[in-house]
Amino acid sequence: MKKKWLAIGLSLALAAGTVTGCGGNSQEETGNQSSDNSGTEEVTTLRIALKGISMEDERQKTWFDNYNKALQEAGIPAELEVVEMQSGTYSDNLALMLNSGAIPDIIYFQGGDQVFAAQGVLEDLTPYIEKSKYIKDALEDFQQERLKNYPYLLFVTPALTPVPVIRTDVLNSCASAQTVLNDPTIENYTKLFDELMADHEAVWGLDGTLNGINAMFDQAFGLTDTWLKDDSGIYVYGRVSDQSLEELKYYAELYQKGIIDKDYLSANWEVKENDFYSNKTAIISGNQGAVINLYNSNQVAANGEGAALTVLPPAKGVSQGYLPLDVSKESRGFAISAVSEHKDLAFEVLDFAVSEPGRILDLLGTEGTDYEIEDGMYTLLPDHDNWYANFFETFHNFDLDKMNPETPYWSDAALSSAEMTDTYSTMDNAFVIPDDLIVSWDAAEAKASEFIADFILGNKTEADWDTFVQEWNEAGGQAVTEYANSVLE
Repeated sequence: MKKKWLAIGLSLALAAGTVTGCGGNSQEETGNQSSDNSGTEEVTTLRIALKGISMEDERQKTWFDNYNKALQEAGIPAELEVVEMQSGTYSDNLALMLNSGAIPDIIYFQGGDQVFAAQGVLEDLTPYIEKSKYIKDALEDFQQERLKNYPYLLFVTPALTPVPVIRTDVLNSCASAQTVLNDPTIENYTKLFDELMADHEAVWGLDGTLNGINAMFDQAFGLTDTWLKDDSGIYVYGRVSDQSLEELKYYAELYQKGIIDKDYLSANWEVKENDFYSNKTAIISGNQGAVINLYNSNQVAANGEGAALTVLPPAKGVSQGYLPLDVSKESRGFAISAVSEHKDLAFEVLDFAVSEPGRILDLLGTEGTDYEIEDGMYTLLPDHDNWYANFFETFHNFDLDKMNPETPYWSDAALSSAEMTDTYSTMDNAFVIPDDLIVSWDAAEAKASEFIADFILGNKTEADWDTFVQEWNEAGGQAVTEYANSVLE
């Protein structure tokens, strides 16, 4: 992992006094074109599909007008036209649109991209990135690995990996708090959980899955990769390994004591967050950086400055780390249509987003609405709380020293989450499941999810483990395991 967060932390500390394109200007002659304001240069219209963005939203319309103006000021003869999507599930509507042949130049995917990559609809971004002005220098190590394995999606954003957080005042009220922070063993965390149960309905707030608590305990129990080598040197899927059984036995104990929310299977993200803000639960996990920043802001708004969040370290055991980063591919990001007549220009638009003016627009929003600038310093306005970058969340080419100390871009908790993720992250050995094994893998995963839930709820026990592993293999797991052993070194 590149160690960028130490430098960011120093920048924020100095500011706040606390811890706090490719191929030149390629101009194709075909396609929709319109004259820019000067009337001296033809500007190519590029269609872009984005989730949750509509030009009926005046705030977004203003932002895209500003972005298009900035593109042309940068010498990039392009303007973006946002494709209006029907109401409903974005991925479903996007698939319908692409299958109809109406393929935008730039496409944001949040799932469903593999089928179009296999059909040759998506452009290999490797040569564009190699010649880029900004993106190639902004990529983190894990992003570079993802692009090597799957060169169709680009997402220049900090790793979307969950980290556990707790209110600082709640943590400090526990006798075991400092012990856990200094030596976060499984045993010490268990003592902390027992203390927290005295004042909470449950300790862990989850949202239908165990991902949040796995972020703390997986590596401690030896689940250091998706695929683990057994004593004979054969790769075994982690969730059917002996290590997983030991972790599940621990989780079942936590559930019986009420430490894991009794309703975790039926809860969604909204329930999880509301229970956390109302102090029904003590710990939740959220993606490091922007999500933790939002959690911190909401918690402080609900319960005061003392409720600012502390990021909890991953548990120590067999190993120590948050969930390993999947480098098989980006789970979301931007693609360029392979049938676009303006591929070079489309990539220049994405590359511009990582330039200094692009970062200011993307991260800060619209001047006067989301932020103000005075004497070269940026002050965030209240509306910025509801602003999310339309392209990327990277701080590359963004000068954090220019943030007003009264309105830092990220809170102490968000910055801490990024630093700790960098310290405690490893790269996973997961791979893209080939098309002919997807059905088998989905069936095996469904079998695993069902058994894991039953085990934690007490409907299954260790006596049922061997039968489960056999059924998992028969459901499709064996076929994928054989494939894993053919591709992993």
